Amino acid sequence: MRKLFAVFGLVVAGIIAIAAYPYVQIDSGKILITDGKIQFAAAAGGITATGGIITNYTQDSTNWQAHIFMNVGTTSFVVSAGSGNIEVLVVAGGGGSGGDIGGGGGGGRVRYSNNFSIAIGSFSVVVGAGGTHGISFNAGGLKGGDSSFSTITNLGGGGGAGRDAGIGALNNGWSGGGAGYNTNLTVGNGGGSGGDRGGTGSAVACGGGGGSTGAGGIGTPPVGGIGGVGVTNSISGTVNSYGGGGGGAYYTTGTGGSGTDGGGNGGFSGSAGTDGAANRGGGGGGAPTTVFGHIGGSGIVIVRYVVP
Repeated sequence: MRKLFAVFGLVVAGIIAIAAYPYVQIDSGKILITDGKIQFAAAAGGITATGGIITNYTQDSTNWQAHIFMNVGTTSFVVSAGSGNIEVLVVAGGGGSGGDIGGGGGGGRVRYSNNFSIAIGSFSVVVGAGGTHGISFNAGGLKGGDSSFSTITNLGGGGGAGRDAGIGALNNGWSGGGAGYNTNLTVGNGGGSGGDRGGTGSAVACGGGGGSTGAGGIGTPPVGGIGGVGVTNSISGTVNSYGGGGGGAYYTTGTGGSGTDGGGNGGFSGSAGTDGAANRGGGGGGAPTTVFGHIGGSGIVIVRYVVP
């Protein structure tokens, strides 16, 4: 008897709802009431995809699924169901630094899109390697590898100058490498339309590498130039910074410039300096005397979309 009254109550409530609201649509796709007719619709289909390291998290009350591509090389993001707009972050590899009192490497380009349209299919993903240091003490570092997602392609950061020479690799990256010892005003200007130049130096203080969004610092005794700024983003679920320049080295008793946003620190007489951070696209820190240089940080590609 209780069940009968419960059913009767639901029917009456439905009639009242229809009379009061001749057209009602619930966006979740559960119930449609249109012109006095009740329709039970299927729930809206979400995106189903594979590729990369998959992680789920909640950010600002929204549930996200992220695909994180960290391994250098080419792979795919494959959508097997659903369509819509996704968010994409593409970070190219950072440039290697110059050796034997060298300039910092430039940061790889960073780009973010919050409305990249996808449908069922396969999308190419490329993660660029960090640029290597020079092959001799005074050689310049090499450009970082380009990264891409489908139609978005980013240039790697330019290499830092080495002592007295090694300036040839500076100008073909997104952001330029810093000046090395005795190269003075010879710095990379950045090969992209928005890339930032590396910092200039003095006879003993090397310039910092340019960042994805900021120029490298000038080397001014007793400190090498700091790396140029990159980009901060939380698409992975945590806040990270990407694409910063490496710090410039300093000769003798000064201090190497600090790397920024994933860039390595510049070396000096008490420290060899550091590589750019892996999967953050930072430039390598300039190396002190008798050290070859430091590699840039590898890039990363991150994709995310809303899930129930």
